[in-house]
Amino acid sequence: MAKITIYGKTYSLKSSSSEVSIEEAAAYVDAKMHELAGLGKKPPSLDLAVLAALNIAQETLQLQKKTQVKDQDQEEKIEQLVDALENELHNFEK
Repeated sequence: MAKITIYGKTYSLKSSSSEVSIEEAAAYVDAKMHELAGLGKKPPSLDLAVLAALNIAQETLQLQKKTQVKDQDQEEKIEQLVDALENELHNFEK
């Protein structure tokens, strides 16, 4: 169990990720909430949490889309290379 603090409130949590520590994730959420709180009128903590969640969701979805496009491009290049190799192998066997 890790004790983390987000926007002044302490939580005890277990992490389900081995790639990103819960402390790192908590620091990111805390920073987002403080960033949003500093933009003007200070909304209640729940509203800040929702706004932070929306911002983080947008960032995550943008990264997922970029990754999908990159993966698709790489798959197409691999298919082209396999086709070229198969053609060369076919020509070599003649």
